[in-house]
Amino acid sequence: MESFKCKSLFFAFMWILSFGLYSQVSVKGNVVDESNEPVIGASIQVKGTGEGTVTDYDGNFSLTVPSNESTLIISYVGMKTQEVSPAPNLRVILQTDTELLDELVVVGYGTMRKKDLTGAVSRVTVDDKSLQANVNLSQVLSGVAGINIQQRGGATGESSISIRGQNTLSTSSSPLIVVDGIIYDGSISNFNINDIETIDVLKDASAAAVYGSRSKNGVILITTKKGKNEKPQVSVDAYYGFQDMTNTPMRVMNGEEFAIRMVDWQWQSDVYKWYATKPTSAAGRPARPDITNRQLVATYLKTPEEQNNYLNGEPIDWVKEVTQIAPMQNFNIGLNGGSENSKYYLSASYSDIEGIQLNDNFKRFTLRSNLESKVNNWLTISTNLTYTLTDQSGEQANIHYARVATPWADNHIGKDDYDIYLTNELFQPYPLVFTYADNSNLNHTFFGIGRAVVDFPFLKGLKFEFDISDRYNTAGNYTYWNSRTPGGMAYGGRATKVHTESNKWLMNNILSYTETFGNHSIYGTLLYSLDKLSGNASTLRADGFDNETLGYNNMGLGLTPYVASSAYEESNIAYMARINYTYLQRYLFTGTVRRDGFSGFGKDHKWATFPSLSFGWVLTEEPFMNNPAFYLKTRFSYGVNGNQGSGRYASLATMSNLGYVYGGDYAVGLYPNKLGNSELAWERTTSNNVGVDFSFLNDRLSGSIDAYLSNTDDVLVRRQLPATSGYANVWDNVAELQTKGIDLEIRSLNVNRKDFTWNTKFTFGLDRDKITKLYGGESDADVANGWFVGKPIQAIYDYQIEKVWTEEEFFAGEVYPGWYPGQFKLADLDGSNSIDAVNDRSIIGYKSPSYRFGIENVLRYKDFTFSFFINSIQGGKNRFMANNSDNVNPLIYYPERQNVSAVNPYWSPEAPTTNTTGIYNNPPIWSGIYQNRSFIRLQDVSLAYSFPKQLLDRININSCQIYLSSKNPYVWTKWQGWDPEIGTTGSDSKTGYSSTSTFPTLTRNVILGLRFSF
Repeated sequence: MESFKCKSLFFAFMWILSFGLYSQVSVKGNVVDESNEPVIGASIQVKGTGEGTVTDYDGNFSLTVPSNESTLIISYVGMKTQEVSPAPNLRVILQTDTELLDELVVVGYGTMRKKDLTGAVSRVTVDDKSLQANVNLSQVLSGVAGINIQQRGGATGESSISIRGQNTLSTSSSPLIVVDGIIYDGSISNFNINDIETIDVLKDASAAAVYGSRSKNGVILITTKKGKNEKPQVSVDAYYGFQDMTNTPMRVMNGEEFAIRMVDWQWQSDVYKWYATKPTSAAGRPARPDITNRQLVATYLKTPEEQNNYLNGEPIDWVKEVTQIAPMQNFNIGLNGGSENSKYYLSASYSDIEGIQLNDNFKRFTLRSNLESKVNNWLTISTNLTYTLTDQSGEQANIHYARVATPWADNHIGKDDYDIYLTNELFQPYPLVFTYADNSNLNHTFFGIGRAVVDFPFLKGLKFEFDISDRYNTAGNYTYWNSRTPGGMAYGGRATKVHTESNKWLMNNILSYTETFGNHSIYGTLLYSLDKLSGNASTLRADGFDNETLGYNNMGLGLTPYVASSAYEESNIAYMARINYTYLQRYLFTGTVRRDGFSGFGKDHKWATFPSLSFGWVLTEEPFMNNPAFYLKTRFSYGVNGNQGSGRYASLATMSNLGYVYGGDYAVGLYPNKLGNSELAWERTTSNNVGVDFSFLNDRLSGSIDAYLSNTDDVLVRRQLPATSGYANVWDNVAELQTKGIDLEIRSLNVNRKDFTWNTKFTFGLDRDKITKLYGGESDADVANGWFVGKPIQAIYDYQIEKVWTEEEFFAGEVYPGWYPGQFKLADLDGSNSIDAVNDRSIIGYKSPSYRFGIENVLRYKDFTFSFFINSIQGGKNRFMANNSDNVNPLIYYPERQNVSAVNPYWSPEAPTTNTTGIYNNPPIWSGIYQNRSFIRLQDVSLAYSFPKQLLDRININSCQIYLSSKNPYVWTKWQGWDPEIGTTGSDSKTGYSSTSTFPTLTRNVILGLRFSF
C-alpha cells in the first residue's frame, strides 16, 4: 500500500513537471527599424520575470517563455518600447522615439523643442551629476562643450566660469546667470545643487540675444525643481567624507635641506665675490664648508633659537601644520507632490565643508519653496522662494607664510606664548597667527519670484506672463585683531565691522503667441523688463583696546574710532521682440531685436539696440534624406550682444573725502578721485555661428559641432593716464577684439545589453582671440597689461631664457658683462652682447589655453553604476603658460632667510644645473620662468549600487542608492607648482608670496553617500 502511494505521488509529480515543461513556448523573432534595418542589441524581456535576451547582429533573437499568455517587452535606446505576445516567428518593427528631440529646452523668456532650436544651446541634467561631491554649482558645469571652468582651491569650491573664451579686456568675462526666468546677480554658491533640475547654456549671439546688453559673455539658465502631479514623495540625500591635497610635485625644503642651503648661500656669496676678480680658471675658488659637521652647519643659521633647534633635531614642517585632512558633509531633504491644480516642491539642505587649510570653513543652510496653483483654466500663479545662509567665519592659516617660514624656529604651536613673527623677523609672520583673530562672516540672501500666467481663452495660443522678483542680501564681516596678531599689534587691538546690504527687484511683462497653421508654426514673444539695484555699506573701526575681552562686540572700548559709509543705485530697462517660425518641421527661423537702457553710461549713450537672426534646416525631414535612424540639422546665426561691465558710475567724475587738521581742529575735505567720461558707451560683440546637430544608428551616436567668429568693438578699457593728469586711469571705448573657435560634443551608446550598458560623452573646445585695435595705431602695445595689436589678449612679454651660464663660459670671457656663472643666460635679441628691457624682450607665450577636452563614461551592470570623468586643458607649444619661478627656482626676496622649494636642485659650482640658478644670485635683470600648465585630470569617479525594486517594495521605499565618490583623485602634469589648474598667485613685497590665504592647490575628496525616497 505504501509502495503504491509512493509510486502515485511520483507519477503525479512527473505529470505536473512535464505539463509545465510542455506548456513553455519557444519564441524566435527579428527586430528591425522603420527602414527595415536590423536593430542590434535590442532588449527582449519577459514581463514580470527576470528572463530575457538581446538581439544579435542580424536583429534575431530566441528565448523560451512560460506560456502563450506571456508578454514580451522589446526596447532599444532612441526607439519606442513595445509590448507584444509570443509567436513562433515574430517580427517587430521599432519606431523612432522623438522624445529627445521634443524635449523642451529653456531659451530665455520661454521654452522651445530641442529640434526647433536654431542657436547653440547645451543642456546639463543635474541628476546625472548627483553622485559627485559638488559643493558649488559651477562644478556641475564641467564637461559642457564651450564652457571654460577653472577650479579654485578652498572650502567653497568656487570656480571661474567663461563661455567661449575671453572677448573683453578690463571687464568681467563671467556669463549672465538666469534663475527660473529671472536675471540673478548673486553668488552661485548660494544654491543647493539638489534643488536644480536642469541647466541650459546659451552660447551664441542668437540664443543669448533675448538678454541683449547682459549676454555678451553667454547665458546660463538655471531651472529649479517643481512639484509633480502625484502623491507626496520625500527624498533624502546625504554624504560624509574627507578631503586633502591633490597629488603635487611641490614641496618645500625640510630642516636639513634648509640648514645646508644656509651654508651654501654664504659659500656662494664668497664665490661670487671671487668671480668679481675675473679669474680665468677654477683655481683659487673658495671651498665649500663641510656640511657633514653639524656644529659647523649650525653656525650658519642666523639666530640662536634656530641653531639650538637644529642641534637638538627639532624641525617644524609648517606646510603640514597649516593643513589638515578635512571633513565634509551634506544633508538634503525634499518633498514634492501635488494634484492636477496644485503642485509643490519643498526642500532644506545643510552643508558643512572644511577646507584643508586650517580655519577655512564653509557652512550653508538653504530653504526652498516652489508652489504652483492652477486657479482656473486660464490663470496659473506660482511662487519660488529661497533663503540661504552662508557662514565663512574664521581667518585662515596662511599657506604662503608656511611656505617660506624657517623650519628651525621655536615651536609654540597651540600655545599662548607664540611669536607673532618667527625669530622676531617681520618678513616671517607666524603661519597660524591669523587663526587667533576673532571673525564672524555671515551672509543672508532671500530670493523670491512671483509669477502669474494668463492663457487667454478667446484666442488659443495667446499667453501673458507677469514676473516680479526681489533679491535681498545682507552680510556682516566682523573681525577683532587682538594685540597678539599682525593686524592688531601696532594698534593695541583693532576691531572692524563691515556691513553691506543690497536689494534688487525685477519685473518682466511677457506676451507670447504660438500657433500652427497647416505646415506653418509660429511662436512670437514680446517683453518689457525693468529692474533696479540699490545697496549700501558701512565700515566701523576702532583701535586701542585696554580691555580686549569683548572685541568687536563693544567697539566703544576702542580709543580711536573710524567710520565710513557708501551707497549706490543703478537701473535697467529693456524691450524685446522675438519670432520663431517653422515650415514643414524642416525650415527654421528665429529673429530677435532687443533694446536696452542702462543708467551707468553717458547721457547720450544710455540706449543700444541688439538684433539677431538664425536659421536651421533639418535635412533628414527632406524626402531625399528621410531615414528614421538618422537625424541631421544645420544651423546658422548672426547677432549682436552688449556689455555694460564698466560699472554704474564709470561715466561720471567722482569725489572722495580726506580728513586733516586745520587750525588745531579736525576737518574733512573733498577732492576729485576719478575722472569721468560722458562719451562712455556700450561694448558690442557681433557674432556668427555655424553648427550641425546629428544622430546616427537610432541615437546610438549623436552630438553637435559649432564654429564661431566674434568681433567686439568699442571695448571698455580702463585706460592708464599720465601721472601729471592727477588720475590713475579712466574708462574709455578704445579697442577692438576678435574671437573664434570650435565646440564639439559627441555622445555614444557603446554597449546596450540586457544587464550592461556603456555610455560615453566627449567634448572638445578650442578658442583663439586677438586684439585687432588698441589705442588707434596699427602696432599699438600696452606692455604693462600684455596687450599687443594682432596678438592674443593674454600675451606674455618677457625675456627668453636660453640656459644657465657656466664657469667654463665665464673663464673664457663669453658671459655678458656684469653676469656670472649660475645665472640665467637671457636671449640677446639685438646682438649687443648685453640685455636691456627695450630691445631684448619679446612675446614668449600666452596665458590662455590651446584647447580643452573632457571624456565622461557611465557603465551600468545590473544594479551597479560606475562613472568617471576626465578633464583636460592643454597648452601645446607656447600656450597656457604661467610664471612658476617661485616654485622651481630659489626665491628673489631674502633667499638667505626664507625657505625655498625643493622641486629642483639649485645651481652650485660643484653641481651645476641647466634649469635653475644659484642660491646666491643677484643678476642685473630678472626674468620669469614660464612653464606649461597642461594637465589631464581624473576629476570625478563614482560607484553606486541601487537596491532592487522587489526588496524596496516590501518596506515601502521607492528608491534607495548608496554611492562612493571622489573628486580630483589624480592629475597628470609636467607643471612643477602646486596645481596646474590654479597656476600661481601674486607676490607680496616682503615675502614674494601672496599675503592672502587662497589655497594654491585643489582638493581631492572621498565621500560615502546615501540617497532614498519614499
